[in-house]
Amino acid sequence: MPWFHIFNILFLVNFQYGNGQRFVGKSCKVLYDISPISVICDVTKGDQWSLDDFRELMNDTKKSYLGDGQFTLEIECHGGGNISIRQPIKLPEMTSLTVRNCYITDYYDYDFSQEVLSIESVLQNLKFTNCKIVYRRSDYVKHIQTNFEKLLAYEKCQISNTLRTFIFHNSSFDDYYPGRQLTPKELKLELDYENELRFLRKCAHNNLTYVEMSSLSPFSAEVMINDLLQNGIFNSLNVINLTNNGLERVPSSLFTDSMYQTINKLKKIDLSRNKIEDISFLYKYYDFDGILNVDLTRNKITELSNLDTNKLKSFSRLRNEVNIRENPLICTCYQRLLYEFIAEINDKNWEQYTYLKSMQCLDQESERNLKNISDFSNEGMCKKSDSLVCVSEGIFKKYKYSFLGFSLVFLVIVFTCLLLKYKYRIKQLYRVKTAVQCHCPDNPKYYDAFISYSSSDERWVYDVLCTRLKSLLPDVNLCLHHKDFIPGACIAENIINSVENSRYTLLILSLNFIESEWCQMEFQKAFHQTLKHRRHLLVLLIEDIDFSLLDYDLRFFLQTYTYLKYSDKLFWQKLAGTLQMSRDEDKTSHSNNQVFNQLLPPDYDSCV
Repeated sequence: MPWFHIFNILFLVNFQYGNGQRFVGKSCKVLYDISPISVICDVTKGDQWSLDDFRELMNDTKKSYLGDGQFTLEIECHGGGNISIRQPIKLPEMTSLTVRNCYITDYYDYDFSQEVLSIESVLQNLKFTNCKIVYRRSDYVKHIQTNFEKLLAYEKCQISNTLRTFIFHNSSFDDYYPGRQLTPKELKLELDYENELRFLRKCAHNNLTYVEMSSLSPFSAEVMINDLLQNGIFNSLNVINLTNNGLERVPSSLFTDSMYQTINKLKKIDLSRNKIEDISFLYKYYDFDGILNVDLTRNKITELSNLDTNKLKSFSRLRNEVNIRENPLICTCYQRLLYEFIAEINDKNWEQYTYLKSMQCLDQESERNLKNISDFSNEGMCKKSDSLVCVSEGIFKKYKYSFLGFSLVFLVIVFTCLLLKYKYRIKQLYRVKTAVQCHCPDNPKYYDAFISYSSSDERWVYDVLCTRLKSLLPDVNLCLHHKDFIPGACIAENIINSVENSRYTLLILSLNFIESEWCQMEFQKAFHQTLKHRRHLLVLLIEDIDFSLLDYDLRFFLQTYTYLKYSDKLFWQKLAGTLQMSRDEDKTSHSNNQVFNQLLPPDYDSCV
């Protein structure tokens, strides 16, 4: 070994044996009196810790100070410490990596050098807690250009197939956008890469037993778990933990045939501490023989309807269990099957649901008094409701004519006030509904839909909307800014052409959209098309918005026409069905163009 290498090792490794530990560099110490040996690195503000540098250091010192055995690595940052962890995450004989409170700068930088690829990974446990991971899109595209095939194989699997536990807790992704925009060629390459990624074979994660994605944003949690489950086969996975993510609905990859077929040893799905309001998502594949526990404690379930109770009973056969403790249940008359189910728990041997007898709920009448659910019977609840109805009917009969006269006068006054207040809006609505509609076939449209969105929502549009639509309608043709705007043409001209050459405009409505001047222009053009052809603009509301923040035309559209909410359980079916119906109608109408044109009057010029 050259003398300068020996000097570097002596400088970086302090020969301290007290208390069963040695120090490596200025930030890491080795605890060698435990098995496996543990390396702990403390990174303070101003330090620059790098996995690549640590790998080089361990290559020179591992055998001397760690022997040939395996070791674990823990990295903890203090005061905003930055670290560099490039993928693939590999160190010789490292079985566990834990990272806490760190700002990770190079996670989406990749090292596909022969040195790294030749390392046989034995990593079994990977955990990120309270971390922020930087994502630089331009760097990512460069890696696609230089490592297309290697990156495809690596990203399809996402995590090492040697992993047993994967934990991503209270962490986030920091999207970093440099000043330079991607060129059309780079954007096309990125889209081609994402298309190729979807068609690769699924990865076999034979050792993974525990997955946790907790205390994340709802979007991050949903995207991460869907990407992992849809791309893998899991022969040993027991637990999926999605607690405390603010989820209002269950991710689409859960409780499907595919989930049960690829995770045949699943025992628990933890959905506690979210914002789920019902259990309508429950479904068990007929060929799944395992016992599955679904934890829904501390959500927002207020009622178990008769339909939900039937789903609960169907799901719970063969000892499966749904835990709904600590939910704000209200006892109502409309839960007859729930009360019957509780009454027969002992008779039918539903031992896993004995806890329901001691659960409390709010009295539907006062909504303040907590009582045990078992104290309510459907018969008693409905008698209370019936008695209230009878009293109301008696009062109504006695004062029937006075009540009707007063109601009529009140309605006339209200109607007159509303007519005066919304006179202009009523006129506009009348013009929309009575406008002359063209019954000749439209000009052929090149695109199925033009997608109008704010650049701040770009990731959702690419990763969620386009991906899902492509899976539902494989040959759908979408018009997107980055690939279909004509280079050199002014933005306004590109917007007009895109709207007019598309059957629909899909407007992705969010707070970011409201603040964008170009988005407002796209809406005005699409709204004009809607006034002419009635069915052109489709608004997709992807987050809750205060309608008072909208301009008059957009607010008028949302109050006049139907829009789709992303939180709607049938969101994807409605959207795909609308686009497919439009394509079918277009094919039918254009196949009859010749016949139709012969029926037009000779002085008919064009559509109005």
